[in-house]
Amino acid sequence: MREALSGGVLFSAGEEFGSQRQRDADISLEEVLSGAGLFEAMCESLGEEAPPDEWAAGGDEDDMGRIGARVISHINPPEAARDMFGSGERVTDYFPYPNKGMLKTDILFSAPELRFSRRQKEAVLAWGKELGAREVPSLYRLENFQKDALEACGNPTKRVQTRAGNIFYHNSVQQSIARDYAHPDIRPLIKAYPVFSGNRVTEHYQGSKWLVDAPDELLTPMIRLHDRDFYVNELTYCEGGQWFIPKRFFEFEGHGMWAVGHNVAATPDGLVVSDTRSMRACCEFRNNWPEVEAWNTGKTIFAPVSASYASKMPNPDRITAGGLEWECPPLIIFIDDVSGNSSKQWNVHYSCYMSNGGLPRAEIEKTKHIRFVATSPHASPMEIVQAVCEDIRRSGGTTPIKAWDAVRKRYVLLRLWLLFLPGDNPMQAELCSHIGLNGNFFCRCCHAGGDKEFKESNSGFPSLLRPGRPRTVSETRNTVMDHLIAATHAAAEKPLRDAITKSGIKDSLSMPIINRLVALGKVFRRSTPDRKAMTPEQVNQKLHAELLKNPEGMAMNPLLNMEGLDVHQDTPVEPLHTHLLGVVKYFWAQTTWVLEKSGHFATFQARLNSLSKFGLKVPNIMADYMCRYRGSLIGKHFKTISQIMSFAVCGLVEENLQNAWLAIGYLTVLLWETEIDDINSYVKTLRKAIDDVIDFAAQLSPSLITDKNKFHILSHLPDHVLRHGPALLFSTERYESFNHIFRLCSIHSNRQAPSRDIAVTFANQDRCRHMVSGGFWLDSRTNTWVNAAPAVRAHLENNILDARLLGLAPASSEPSPGKVTLSKVAGKTGRTLRQPPPNQVSTCDWVQTKTHEHLPNLVARSDGPWSKAQSVIAGNGDNVSVGTEVLVLLGEIVDSATPLVFCSVVELLQPAQQSDKQSIITVRRSVLSAELHTHLRMPVLSRTGSFHVLEPQELLCAINVQHNCSSSTCTASGTQVVRQERESTSQSRTVLLHSNSPLYVVNMHALHNQHLLARALPESLRTPASYFTDRTALHTAAAESLRDGKLRKKIAKEAAVRKSAEEALRRMNTPASLNLIGIGETSPPTADSEAQDNERQNTLVDLEPSRIVDNSVSVQASGVKLHESAPAAPRGPRQRRPKTQTSSRTNDQGASTSRGQGASRGRRAGPTRGREAAHDRAAIGNQPAPSVGEDPGEGGGMVGEQSVDAALALVQGHSSIMDHQVPTAARDSQPLAASDDDGELLDPLLQATFPRTALTAQLLRNSAEEKCESENLNARQTEEVLAFCMLSPVEMLVDLKIHLFKIETDLLRRYFRLYIRHPDFALRLRNCVGAVILAHNVPAYLQNVTNSIAEYLEKHLDTVALTQQCRDDAADWAIVKTAIADMLTQVRSGLKSKLELDGLKKGEDIYELTKSVMGYDVRPRKEHWGRLAFLRHCAQQHKTTLPKGPDGKIIGFWAYVDNMLKDVRASIKNKHPIDTIARKREEANFFATILQLDVSKYPIKSGGVAQTVYNTPDIPNLQYAMERAVVSFVVDDTERPDIIRNIAGAGGGAAGSEDGEDILMS
Repeated sequence: MREALSGGVLFSAGEEFGSQRQRDADISLEEVLSGAGLFEAMCESLGEEAPPDEWAAGGDEDDMGRIGARVISHINPPEAARDMFGSGERVTDYFPYPNKGMLKTDILFSAPELRFSRRQKEAVLAWGKELGAREVPSLYRLENFQKDALEACGNPTKRVQTRAGNIFYHNSVQQSIARDYAHPDIRPLIKAYPVFSGNRVTEHYQGSKWLVDAPDELLTPMIRLHDRDFYVNELTYCEGGQWFIPKRFFEFEGHGMWAVGHNVAATPDGLVVSDTRSMRACCEFRNNWPEVEAWNTGKTIFAPVSASYASKMPNPDRITAGGLEWECPPLIIFIDDVSGNSSKQWNVHYSCYMSNGGLPRAEIEKTKHIRFVATSPHASPMEIVQAVCEDIRRSGGTTPIKAWDAVRKRYVLLRLWLLFLPGDNPMQAELCSHIGLNGNFFCRCCHAGGDKEFKESNSGFPSLLRPGRPRTVSETRNTVMDHLIAATHAAAEKPLRDAITKSGIKDSLSMPIINRLVALGKVFRRSTPDRKAMTPEQVNQKLHAELLKNPEGMAMNPLLNMEGLDVHQDTPVEPLHTHLLGVVKYFWAQTTWVLEKSGHFATFQARLNSLSKFGLKVPNIMADYMCRYRGSLIGKHFKTISQIMSFAVCGLVEENLQNAWLAIGYLTVLLWETEIDDINSYVKTLRKAIDDVIDFAAQLSPSLITDKNKFHILSHLPDHVLRHGPALLFSTERYESFNHIFRLCSIHSNRQAPSRDIAVTFANQDRCRHMVSGGFWLDSRTNTWVNAAPAVRAHLENNILDARLLGLAPASSEPSPGKVTLSKVAGKTGRTLRQPPPNQVSTCDWVQTKTHEHLPNLVARSDGPWSKAQSVIAGNGDNVSVGTEVLVLLGEIVDSATPLVFCSVVELLQPAQQSDKQSIITVRRSVLSAELHTHLRMPVLSRTGSFHVLEPQELLCAINVQHNCSSSTCTASGTQVVRQERESTSQSRTVLLHSNSPLYVVNMHALHNQHLLARALPESLRTPASYFTDRTALHTAAAESLRDGKLRKKIAKEAAVRKSAEEALRRMNTPASLNLIGIGETSPPTADSEAQDNERQNTLVDLEPSRIVDNSVSVQASGVKLHESAPAAPRGPRQRRPKTQTSSRTNDQGASTSRGQGASRGRRAGPTRGREAAHDRAAIGNQPAPSVGEDPGEGGGMVGEQSVDAALALVQGHSSIMDHQVPTAARDSQPLAASDDDGELLDPLLQATFPRTALTAQLLRNSAEEKCESENLNARQTEEVLAFCMLSPVEMLVDLKIHLFKIETDLLRRYFRLYIRHPDFALRLRNCVGAVILAHNVPAYLQNVTNSIAEYLEKHLDTVALTQQCRDDAADWAIVKTAIADMLTQVRSGLKSKLELDGLKKGEDIYELTKSVMGYDVRPRKEHWGRLAFLRHCAQQHKTTLPKGPDGKIIGFWAYVDNMLKDVRASIKNKHPIDTIARKREEANFFATILQLDVSKYPIKSGGVAQTVYNTPDIPNLQYAMERAVVSFVVDDTERPDIIRNIAGAGGGAAGSEDGEDILMS
């Protein structure tokens, strides 16, 4: 059997897949089929049931247990035959299977959607054997058979190792296509030529790419007529004596095969080929090139002007074919990420699938025609695509696929090419080497996009609503190459990042190489203990050598080099991810938010629950689920929503939003159109529908346009439809569904080798399906193509279950039109999906039927009872029930333009006793209104027409209609019982209670039967509405609204922050309810103040109510009387005082935060820590300053309160206060009256420097001690707090001021550490350094420039937003100088690269060179021309001479430039040692001479734009400042600062004038 199924011969081209099995003795196929030679093999297999070693180590985790071996004590031939063949029937009956048991088991375990683990397989087989089933194979024999069968049919699984070292397995696309040709059912469906059908487009082979745009070399190069092969690019003799050279062939629908090519005219000099193309019917071809060449042996056929055509004859494909026919089917490749787990844990696998592009759409949609190619959890998508591209390339040239044609019964040659690459937007962006949706230039198809400011501008916003300048493959390829080259330069990271951002190109295959080169560049630029840091030139050479180590074609996206594939046009916009999961999803979220905000969401949910689903062909409208999980819906939900949403929101939202859903529903219908009668009209309508949806988004929420890029991507869809056909052709829904099969294979695969096991599993599935369904394979023993025995092929026809397991269910298994499902008797329970038993069928007499009621004159067709039917199958397969709206033909069908009639089904009847009698269907004609619905803009039906009785075959289809609730009195007052577990519950949901109105609205957004619905409606009722007339004004208003909205949000955010800060400040500034500071007393409470106490807030932190002293309580101690009257709390933003509990909780949180911060700093802060905590708790910073009371013996009067701000001002104004010493005795007793040196009493404010009274201090200490204990402070911290309590208020303030300075210093240090790494600092420093390097008067580029810039920044810290603190810190300033040095290196490197590339390599003139060099917000001036001409001259000299220094090493470029400038200055100084003005003029003449030489070498070619220059008032302030600053740079001894100052003051007293500045900066 193994020899019969041996796989030693390649299925497609006859090459070996692997080593051929060798037997000890040769056995013929007939002997094998009759059982010879199987006895020994069977005995071995019966004695050794264990799998091979390589399988035992690689099975899934269910096979970890050892498979027990069955020991056979004695085997005789009859038993062996019975065990092997079961019934004893001939093995040939089920060829290639030994018996029916093996056939059934192979089908069961090869079913794509029913996967088994190894243990489950063993259990199933053991179950069958235990029940006495015959011919049940063992698992070991089954696996051996599958392995041999796969080898015989052609094992497509190949191992691939990428350049990055990743290993994965893939199934050859060549063998998949060859297997399609070897199948007798699939082969007739494959199209080898494009089809021209006028403006009608239904398939991708009718699209413009295959028909027009694809290169001639990719298409089928020949056609066989009259046993002659006619090839493209060969001279053909046609009837009527005409000559023709075909370039491509196509099928003219209804007119046979045609060719596009060149007419050839006969002249005396020979044949002359026309330059223009024309078409000619292939039936006019008479003689091909070999015949023409034979007739004209030794003659010159073509005239000299057309001699180039003769060099292409004969076509090389004719020589390669050797008499065989050619066909070139295209491929559709899909790749996406999918989880390999059934759980929620993400186990990413990049999986690639394939479809045969030669098949029609209806076949491509079937699961059996989706072929697995590869998967890997390790390899990147581009690595998988690279393997696929290499497989496709191998079929080109002189090595095509040699496949068996099951129809022609002979070999044909195949050459593959890529048609398009469907996928979601992120994956398609990666396939296009694009940066993706998050980039500034987010579109993979065009150059639309820009920064945020541009997108919100009046010119940028409209550009997002339409396709921009198209991207091209050559442009993308060159950009990727530029990125690779740029990575070979030192300090390339920032320029590369900017280039990627600016271009939107990011190739995922080249990025690892780029990242490695950038990392190596950083390493080379750093010194190590073993070597010095390399110069930029050395780094460039090293990196260039590293780049050359990558083989050509391995460092770039392979799709960019695939002939005939334009990745930017052949990654078509996909309806599922772009429309359903994009536009519909966004509007759904906005609408539900609006409904919730307006309080209409409950009504909306009730409407969803009440909508009719008949005619939609969708699952149940799960309204409760969609409303509950409205943020987690998937594609099928949004597909349903787009069809019914207009009815659900009618009257609940504003008109603009209602119209938006109308536009979305209409667009969905257009996208799901499968038959386009006029492609030009359809594309125009589609483009307008897309514009309407985008305009509604711009009108309702302009931020959607800038934030959600799928709106713009959708605008490319019309072009893709024109190129590839209807949008459903490149939909990914079929591949997303196929992920389920992949996941099943992944779950039951080997966890150690998932890529290999999954590939082998899919290969075995395809093999089983191919064999069982009648496909051919090569028998290596007889070298003939064979297929399965008739019994095997007939098995699927007789066993629908097995056919469904393999996805091969015949069309006969579908319900036939006219089939009736009867209704059950009322009260009977059970399922109603199938035909009920006869005793449960509901019957009635004819007079009891509605048909007799409405048509009393109708004669009954049967005398017996009638059975009421529940549903009937319409002509297109729709399930029609009573109440459904249908389309019928009332009369004979004349042509496709015969009008259809709307009817509603009233009753379905079938004779109960005479089954041979046909069923009858009673319908009522619906009257179509001449006007559209006012709000929904859809046709309106009135079920008021006449009644008719129809035959089942007269029903064409079901149509979805919805009750016209908006013009009726329908209300959301009905209820519906909720069913769970197929049972009614006590719960209910709200639904609409429809009135008896006969008016219904035709759902024009229903996707099902849309083409028949269009036939039934007049043109006036099908014309879409026009919503916008002035799109330009709309877009301008949207952009302005977007900017205003952003500004309002920013202002609101800032106001909220400011309000929050003010509230926090008010809470901090609220005085305590006790005067615990104890140096002053307030006035006794009055009646008014006591009345206001109820509204006042106690803000003393953490004081329990038991410790709060009532306002009326007075404490007498040593003659001092304390009273407390807390002021009212500040009012909030709405003039309401905050509630006590809320404010107290807020203060507690603030105090807790302060304590936490204090605790974290306690060990470092020392004694200040306690004072800081006391300050945070008491919050005395802005409290009214208490005053010291007079001596009690002198009356004990009260003094007025003074503010702390006044005390602070007094402290700051009189330093002697801080030196004032309070007597020690005074600290232990009541305070004495303070006197100055003259004995006079000091101002009462000065008394704040004295300590408080002993009683007050004790109260404060007690309170502080309790608070410390409640906060779990340690002893040392508590001691610090108590010491702080003993200070006078001014001492507290001074201590707090010192601590604030410490905090400020610490914050500034932290700010510097963060700011030095912030992009804002890098940008400021880059602009500053760039302005220095690009200054036309900079004296040097390397020598002492870092120190000079650092000295300038010391005096102008605001230039880069630094603080004085970082300058005072030596370590911080060293970091700044290092940043300056690094930035100088980057700027110099960028300038040098532009000089080499634009200045030398491209040879740009001085204007273009200046324009390309200028950056960092530096504007060109006239003086720049001479300086840049000088730099280009230096670059050329340095590159040519390679100057060396005294040590023999090559001098760096910038050191060389500095030396040249130094020599120039020295020479001029020797010529003019004193006259500094003359020296400057001499220097200007020098640069003018250099500029003249440069212009003569590089002639001026640029226009006026490049020649634009700026004067001093027009340049930026930073540029002007740097041009003045570089004059003072000291780089050598040629110029001294005193000389420079003399220059600045020269010019005849013109210092400070404009002439003086020009001299200074020349």
